[in-house]
Amino acid sequence: VGSVIAMLSVGAGARKEILERIQSLGITNIIVNSVKPPEETKTETRNSGRWIDRYGLTFDDRVLLEATTPSVERVLPVNLVKKPVWRGSRRVEASVLGVLPEHLAMFHLEAGRGRAFTALDAAECKQVCLVRQGLVDELQLLEDPIGSKVYVGSESFEIVGVLADEAFRSHTQKALAIDGRTQEVYVPYSTSMRTFGTMTFVRKAGSEERTLVELDQMIVVAKSPELVRPTARIVANVLQRNHKRKDWEIVVPLELLQQSERTQAVFNAVMLVIAAISLLVGGIGIANIMLATITERTREIGVRRALGARRGDILLQFLTETATIGVVGGLFGCLFGLVAVRAVVLYTGWQAVIEPHFVIVALSISAGVAVLAGLYPARRAAAMDPIGALRYQ
Repeated sequence: VGSVIAMLSVGAGARKEILERIQSLGITNIIVNSVKPPEETKTETRNSGRWIDRYGLTFDDRVLLEATTPSVERVLPVNLVKKPVWRGSRRVEASVLGVLPEHLAMFHLEAGRGRAFTALDAAECKQVCLVRQGLVDELQLLEDPIGSKVYVGSESFEIVGVLADEAFRSHTQKALAIDGRTQEVYVPYSTSMRTFGTMTFVRKAGSEERTLVELDQMIVVAKSPELVRPTARIVANVLQRNHKRKDWEIVVPLELLQQSERTQAVFNAVMLVIAAISLLVGGIGIANIMLATITERTREIGVRRALGARRGDILLQFLTETATIGVVGGLFGCLFGLVAVRAVVLYTGWQAVIEPHFVIVALSISAGVAVLAGLYPARRAAAMDPIGALRYQ
């Protein structure tokens, strides 16, 4: 019983955490990322005597989707650049995301300290940024980070807020195009476009590589959850028609959510099978105990039968004893399971959810297994010959 409760609670906690992460992406959102195509399909354009690799989503893609797709409520652009963030002698590699203020609200990117940037900041192209606590720690900002100046690349930015959420992994990381090895810095989209632009320069091995990506990401918001799948197909068709090569990918949180639920259902079934095996072993133990008890109490059974007890009375007596063993053992198992869950949460940091029906089901199954395990010993006791039982030494 303890193992049943512990396994189901840990499984439910994992399911809750995964679903929360996927739901945080928004079930009405369709996330489209620019991806670099394979080298053999790469096309380059000549500009001022230098080669530029151009790929990914374009401004025209965004305008076209907003203008021609009735099921689309709005399309939010994202500009992503990789820049070092430094303060004094401390330097941290970061993913700088230029986003609209609506983007922060949509993905629940709330400031734990300070404030988020506003539409006024975006309209005035202010060089302000939102950072995570991890970046503050790596830069060793000992004073209050709010209002502090840091350099993003060669540009000075003011930290106006520190994001509250640090748990940003799994599907979220992929969907928002965030490199898990770097810190995230959020700046107004207009500021990012004016300051960093769409061109990226990489110098290596004596050569210079230039890439041009107009939009690193688009968040396509459908008008309702029912329209998400049709809208995703429309977006895919539009991009396939306008892009000669596969330089984009689509992430649909609703599909991730449904896939995760199906996977979790299989996982829960496996957990129940494992739990059932442990209960079966417990049932065999109860059966062995009851058989030994009946052997020791053979003379008592004979005396009861001689005094007028019927076979049904003997059967009921031993079934009651086995049920009591199951219930009492189940109660101890519940306590053990609760302690085990607390220990797992304390020492591993995993999330666990103890739901009341886990305890009810575990106790019910425990009593049921005990009765089934004691049925054969009880029937054997009831079938004893009274005279033979009285003679038993």
